[in-house]
Amino acid sequence: MTPNSNASAHEVEKRFLDIHEAANILDVSETEFWDIVNKHEIAAHNIGGTVLRFKQDDIEALKNKWRIERDLFPEKTVSFPHASKLEKSTLLDDAADFWYFNDFYILCSALIVVLLYFIAASQ
Repeated sequence: MTPNSNASAHEVEKRFLDIHEAANILDVSETEFWDIVNKHEIAAHNIGGTVLRFKQDDIEALKNKWRIERDLFPEKTVSFPHASKLEKSTLLDDAADFWYFNDFYILCSALIVVLLYFIAASQ
């Protein structure tokens, strides 16, 4: 092998990463990285027909893409800013709310029961 071809092989080796190195750069587990490869989010290259390698430029581009997406479109979290000011409702409060929203129906039901009682008692 000539010194020129040895340097060229070393340069190719630096440009291509194995799965462990690529997963470390992306800061994901190797299992998660395989999921990324299977979803075709990154190109995989067969070297010698058996060894799977990834271009370092592709890995860096995906990392930058994720960083941009994370910065521009952060995940929205559901929050209620006044949650600390709310107190747990008591049974009395629940009963008062129930009466407030259902008083008409309760009174009408009671009136119907009383009227049915008088109708049945008069016969």
